[in-house]
Parts: sequence; C-alpha cells; structure tokens
Amino acid sequence: MSSRHLPPQRIAKYDIERILGSGAMGVVYKACDSQIERTVAIKVLHEHLRKGDQGAELEVRFLQEAKAAARCLHPNIVTIFDFGSDGEPYIVMEFVEGIELKAHLKSDTFISLASATDICIQVLEALGHAHEKGIVHRDIKPANIILLENGNVKVSDFGVARLDTSDLTSTGFMVGTPNYMSPEGLQGKPADARSDLYSVGVLFFELLTKERPSREMTLDQNLEALNGARHLSGQSIRSIKPILRRALQLDPKQRFQTSAQFIEQLKSIDDMDLTQATTAHFPRPANYEARPPVETNALSSSQWSDDLLASLEHSLARYVGPMAKLLVRKNSRSASSLDQLMANLTRHIPNEDERSQFMQSVEKSGISQVEPLSASVSGAQARSTSLADQPTQMASAITESQQQQITDMLAFHVGPLASRLVKKMSKQHPALSDLVEALARHIPDHNERNQFLAKASKL
Repeated sequence: MSSRHLPPQRIAKYDIERILGSGAMGVVYKACDSQIERTVAIKVLHEHLRKGDQGAELEVRFLQEAKAAARCLHPNIVTIFDFGSDGEPYIVMEFVEGIELKAHLKSDTFISLASATDICIQVLEALGHAHEKGIVHRDIKPANIILLENGNVKVSDFGVARLDTSDLTSTGFMVGTPNYMSPEGLQGKPADARSDLYSVGVLFFELLTKERPSREMTLDQNLEALNGARHLSGQSIRSIKPILRRALQLDPKQRFQTSAQFIEQLKSIDDMDLTQATTAHFPRPANYEARPPVETNALSSSQWSDDLLASLEHSLARYVGPMAKLLVRKNSRSASSLDQLMANLTRHIPNEDERSQFMQSVEKSGISQVEPLSASVSGAQARSTSLADQPTQMASAITESQQQQITDMLAFHVGPLASRLVKKMSKQHPALSDLVEALARHIPDHNERNQFLAKASKL
C-alpha cells in the first residue's frame, strides 16, 4: 500500500487508528479523542466531491447538515459529537460496537415476531425524533441498523441524511438503496418522512419473511408470503397484513403519516408479547465476518484497462456528475463482464430515459465490444462448449414467449439492460437452461441470483 492511500494520522484533535469503511459520500475512521479518552468514529467527505465548482458548496452543506443532525439526541440514533473542517470537512460520531442487522438477515439466525417488531419500533422512534427536527434519513436499510448487546438498536448515517436531499440529486445520482427506497425516491422525486416509513415497511416484511417485497408483484401477492412464515400464527398474520398494506402503499398519502401511527399499529399486533423480544440475545452469526475497509483511492481493477474505465467514467459523468469515477472504479472490481458492469452502473441513474441514453452512448463508443482481460480465456472456452453442444441445444429452442418472460424476470434485477442481455446471450446459448444460467451470472447479489434461477426454472 502506498503512503498516499494510508489514513491520516490525525484530524483536528482526533488521533486516527484505522479505516472502518467507505461509502458513496465519505470514508469513516476509528479515532480517539485523547483529551477525554473517548473512542469515536469520524466521517470525512470524499476528496473528489470537494473538487470543482460544486466542491465548496458541498463542503458548506456537509457541515450545515451535520449541525442540524447534531440536534438529534436520541438513544436509538448514533450521536454526533463534533464537526468542523481541518483541511477537509469532518463529522465526529459515537463509536458503536454491535452487529449490523444485515449480518443477521444473511445468516440462519431466527428472528421472532416480537424481536422483529421491537427492532422496527426502535427504528421508528429514532425516525420520529429526526422527523420532528426536519431531518429525513432516506437510506433506512439493514446495514444502517446496529444491534447492541444490551438490546438497544442504533440507526446510523444520520450525519449526512439531509445532505442526501440536497442538489446532489440534480446530477442524476440515485441516493439510497433501491431495494428499500420508496417509489417516489426511485423516481427521483422529493422524499419526506413518509419515504422513511415506507423503507421501514420493507424492513419489517424482510424481518418476517427473510425476503424483500418484489416490485414485479402486486402488494397483495407479496403479502401472501406471510402465510408461509411458520413462526407466525394465523391471528398474527391477520393483524400484520393491514399494517404492511398501509406502510407499502405506492401513494405517500395512503401510508402512515407519522412514526407514531406506525408504532401504535405495531404494538397492537395480535398474539404477540413484546416482552419476549430477544434482541439482546441475538448471537453473533457463525459466518459473520467484519467487512474489510474499502479505500476509495484504490478501487481500480487490473482486469480492466485504464482507457476502458476512463471512457466509461466520461460517459457516466453526464448523468451522475463527479460520482462517476468512484462508481466505475468500485463496480469494476466485482463485475465479471462488461454487461454486468453496465447493469451495475445504470442502477445509479434514476431517470429511465437517461439510462437508455447512457447505454446508447456506450454502444456508439465501441466499448461494448471489449471484454475484461480475465474473461477472454473463459469466454473462448464457453464459446467452444456452446458450439460442441449445439445439436443438443437446438432440440429445445427457446420460444418468443419464454424469451420475453426471461427478459421481464431479469429486468427486475439489472434494469433496462435485460433486453439487450437476453438478445445477446440467446445467440450463444440456444438452450433455455444454458441461457438462464448465463444470464444469472450478470446478477451480482447472490440471493437475487438464486431468486431469478428459481423463477426461471418454472418456465
């Protein structure tokens, strides 16, 4: 690791110990306030966001919103202790030792109805306090919810929540996590407190079923998944469905209007004793591994040429602004093909017309004809296998109806690239089973990939 990639030794009066992680807006360090011997976490705005004409404005708003969020003193919110600028704007937060809820959802940990409800109530209490202060979180998800050993829940990332509602959205950058975002958030429309409540509805559904609501299905169809949750009694299900039906309404006016309304309904669920919540006793998942820190300045991947990545950055910058470089470098690390990389990048362009324009610009540039270096050998082997098996595969040709159904299924996971992927891959894989397997490789999330395979297997 070169010295320029090492964390600073000190920011203001805080001694930096190590990098905790990195996100779209900034990098987080573990640090120590030596004056009072307190461990803290410090979030610093990414360097590339501080450059250019918009950089100075972003720095000012970063600190303004930190000042506003610092007023959110609540036991369920990660506290902000300090903020300022020491060559770079920073926010000093409470250092919380716990396990992300995301880790439990990915493990085999059993989450009872009482525990799931208790978690959501604590999240809603945090949001209710923030909403009263005029602050909208906009990115409620399991990774931002921390379970502590004493049974308390902490909601993180309030420090830059209001920054996310600022003019950053005018660049086309999608703020939030699509799987948990409200419909208005996905469309790039202004989000208010009711958008946060929608995200809590998605979270509650996932806690109960270990799945997220599918946008391919109607709300009533999604709620049928509750019937398969063996740990829920029929009486509980009958009282839970109306709560989720209201929380997950497409129209914000039809949802819960306040956190207090949502909490009241959760506390009234039939056949549930909240005193049985076992949040305090959640074991650390057996397969839990702390996420390795991601260094923003070291995101390039050797499997892609610098010219290719630079060209993609240039094309993407028209729609997401200075975030283009970070997004391209970060996604290039995990993508095994250009199609997969494109699918990941288009998710950050909220406007459908602009997504299409971006894909067309890439097509015209000739980038789409280039493969990653590591894929050249495997690609040749795949083509060889495909040709060898061609007589057998042609015996079960894919119908137009099947092709359209596969496209619709894939679109849920990779967006508008689905039709292009199906058209391209069907030429290489004439057999339905081979095509489905090939397409599944372009879905980066393991769970979503399995969902796609399960649905496609029914064709």
